[in-house]
Amino acid sequence: FTLSFWDEGYRPQLALCGSESGRDVDKVKECGCTVKTADCGAPYCEEASLVLVCRQRFAQPMDPDAIPQEIKDKWYPQKDYHTMYIGEIIAALVRQD
Repeated sequence: FTLSFWDEGYRPQLALCGSESGRDVDKVKECGCTVKTADCGAPYCEEASLVLVCRQRFAQPMDPDAIPQEIKDKWYPQKDYHTMYIGEIIAALVRQD
């Protein structure tokens, strides 16, 4: 998987990505990103200023019993809980402007 870091000028695109579901909106198209593929096969957006390419080392579904009810009510009304990941950084890609 990849982690992308963006310049301040991309705040509107990041706001869209944080507020819309990929099930409803083509985020890549709406943000105007150019998708590239890292050597390991993981996708990333060429416009990011820094991309960390990671190897998954651990994954664990969130435990709904450990989440306060008010958070479940607000953020997980459909009980579609996240999975937490731990990754090992195997490469860093820096955009050259």
